[in-house]
Amino acid sequence: MDAALLPTLSALAGTAIGAATSLASTWMTTQAQARAARLTAERGKREEIYGRFMDELARLYAGALNNVGVDYERLTSAHALNGRIALYASAPVNEAAEEAMRYIVDLALGDIRTPEQVRAMMDQREANVIRAFAERCREELQGLQ
Repeated sequence: MDAALLPTLSALAGTAIGAATSLASTWMTTQAQARAARLTAERGKREEIYGRFMDELARLYAGALNNVGVDYERLTSAHALNGRIALYASAPVNEAAEEAMRYIVDLALGDIRTPEQVRAMMDQREANVIRAFAERCREELQGLQ
């Protein structure tokens, strides 16, 4: 082998390795940035849906506490949001959403409550179904980081 050939081959090999390393580094950085962007978009989408669902639940809950019966227009809207939640959310979030809907409808269909009974409900953990749903959502969203 010619003595001048070895340094030339070494230089070419070094350049090829450097180019491959640079290409791999760029690819990995791009993939990490794309994944972060997807997670941010997914988190934002879920936060928006969960927030809208909680708004509808709160309105339904207020109507149920005021003994006005079931507001079917709001219930329909809440069901639609619940369906969208089912597309994206984890099982614990879906279960909390279903439980909240059932509790509020049962509350609306139940007996008329006095202001004192409504106040007593505020101390019952099981009556705070919106908070329970929010806690499941928070746990899920923290897992998306």
